[in-house]
Amino acid sequence: MRKILQSIEEQAGRKMQTPKDFQWLSDEIFRQLHQTLSPSTLKRLWGYFPSVHQPHPYTIDILTRYAESLRQCMLAKGDEFQSVGEYLSLFGICDKQETPDFYWSQPLPNHLGIVIWSPEYQHPEWHNQGDTSHLMPTITEWWTPTDADATLADIRNHDNYLRSVSFNELRITFMKNITSEGYTFLGIYKLAPSSTPQRLVWQRIAERLDLRHLDQLEMLR
Repeated sequence: MRKILQSIEEQAGRKMQTPKDFQWLSDEIFRQLHQTLSPSTLKRLWGYFPSVHQPHPYTIDILTRYAESLRQCMLAKGDEFQSVGEYLSLFGICDKQETPDFYWSQPLPNHLGIVIWSPEYQHPEWHNQGDTSHLMPTITEWWTPTDADATLADIRNHDNYLRSVSFNELRITFMKNITSEGYTFLGIYKLAPSSTPQRLVWQRIAERLDLRHLDQLEMLR
């Protein structure tokens, strides 16, 4: 039972420590499974209230199914995907088999200034450099094309910087070729204060994403 409770806390990204936490969890279980576990029951399971009774099988079943539903709804740093379409489908976006730009960046539907970003590690033109040993806590991006002059590159890099700043952009990031030939979920990134129009430094601000509550991304801005 302890493993189930620990899994729920880890997947939810929240420790069950206060009455508010247990009320939140009770509401979430009902919203997800349409079944009820009272805050009082949850408090006894977590030891907030003393109890000498073993959990009822019904209670164990609900918590087990809730923990499994969390695993299916959560993205965690390091999750692997074989194709673009595999992770775009999580956001209700169809893989249209279009141009490379379709894969590189897609706006998150109904969320202005939030994009699903698919940078390729050490891309020959966009670079996308960082520390792979820690799965890229920052990603440094700048454009140096092989077939354009320096002035054009400066203009595009500057425009990219201004757009990112003006939208206070967040990037849900799946990097290509970092640990395999597929795509690795790295987390949520925001433009770091050290960024300049010549070098955009994207800093990870969250390692997990709850697909059920995408509206909560606004709290990271």
